[in-house]
Amino acid sequence: MNKKDKSSLSKIRIKCLSTDYDGTISPLDVARCESHVPLETRVTLGQISKSLPVSVVTMKDLHFITSKTPFASAWSGLGGLETQVGKRIIMNESVESMLPAQSQALNYAKSRAGAAGIEIEEKQDSLGRTVAFCVDWRRAKNPAKSKAEAERIVDYSRALGLCVLKYENQPFYDVYPIAPDKGEALQAMLQELAVKDGVMYLGDSTADNSAFRNSSVSVGIIHSETQTNHLDCDYFVKFEDVPDFLKTLIAKNYEFSSDFPMVKTKTSQPTHD
Repeated sequence: MNKKDKSSLSKIRIKCLSTDYDGTISPLDVARCESHVPLETRVTLGQISKSLPVSVVTMKDLHFITSKTPFASAWSGLGGLETQVGKRIIMNESVESMLPAQSQALNYAKSRAGAAGIEIEEKQDSLGRTVAFCVDWRRAKNPAKSKAEAERIVDYSRALGLCVLKYENQPFYDVYPIAPDKGEALQAMLQELAVKDGVMYLGDSTADNSAFRNSSVSVGIIHSETQTNHLDCDYFVKFEDVPDFLKTLIAKNYEFSSDFPMVKTKTSQPTHD
């Protein structure tokens, strides 16, 4: 996607809507078993999917995300390690050689997590293999102790040559066999969908920056944990305004305009340190 002069862009016809999941169309601070797309957002995305391809780019696995987002026609799970378009599944071949190390790190993490109040979320591919995992101490009774134990898991994983993704000021991180790239994931998925331009991407974290750069219209979603000054997007919408934003897009026949009432630009949006 050509990002040239996007900052001065006022209107563009949207041909494909792609979105992150956690913190973008789903509440961020909830347990995996409670994760969901709120009804109003889900219904509106379902309506959009009748006119445009809707896709999801997420760090979640395909098994999880496809059941939560039935309105989508394509999904890039695990940050691009596995992509599904319709019923076709495409795997990243570079993952295979790192699976033994990933399994070793997972066993170590599980052995340390319970006593420290750390939750381990396993992320599996379509073959049922755990190819990544999340170390999460958001609900720990002793956050300081849990964080210290989490750092031991970080060191162990990195010593095995694995990729550890930390998120600024967040009490969780991911361990991947190779570095995921949402921008590359988005590009690969768009190629499968035969979409060349008019792509709107919604995201809420620095992990979405490469996807923002590979989109035609990039929209950062603001919630209590969004670091707006670190997002490489052109526009902002509050999480609670996402349903109205999507409804406005429908009402305008999918012509995005920077003067939508809930849309803010970087210059008008206060930064969050």
